[in-house]
Amino acid sequence: MVCCTVPTIDTPEFQKQAGVTCRHAVHGCAIHATRPDVCRGYFCGWRQMNIFGEDWRPDKSGVFAELETDIPEHLMSSIGISLMLIANPLKTIRQPWFVDFVAIGLSGSIPLFLSLPGPPGHKGAKVLLNTPELIRAATGPRGAVKTLLEKALKVLTGYEFSPYVMQHHGHDAGC
Repeated sequence: MVCCTVPTIDTPEFQKQAGVTCRHAVHGCAIHATRPDVCRGYFCGWRQMNIFGEDWRPDKSGVFAELETDIPEHLMSSIGISLMLIANPLKTIRQPWFVDFVAIGLSGSIPLFLSLPGPPGHKGAKVLLNTPELIRAATGPRGAVKTLLEKALKVLTGYEFSPYVMQHHGHDAGC
């Protein structure tokens, strides 16, 4: 149910600010049978991609993975993965399974982004991990990748989060 809190939903039929839990999220979705299309058709990366095992479930891993389509042209890919840190960010990026995932993804030329959610009602922040420095580090000892992830996290924590201005109104599902 992390998807009931983390993302912004801004459609004509349904609105919810990022970081605000949907009022219908009560031990599961209280309107599951009649939920809006935006919810019915949404699946986080953990549910969409078989590269994420059960340990990557967002409420267990602290990582909300999503498919990313805003990819810089130089990466010559139309899709990547955003790894939003939703629990203890520093602890998460120091975990061997997380460092390994990033290193393997970078070695395989998968566009990867590290992101943090903003405060409720604000846009999140993200940085591209496919930098020459991180790509080089991915082929060596994992300690170098971990150090560079810590640097990327430091950049993210210094980000000035901007408010998200809803385009639609009238069906606010926020609590």
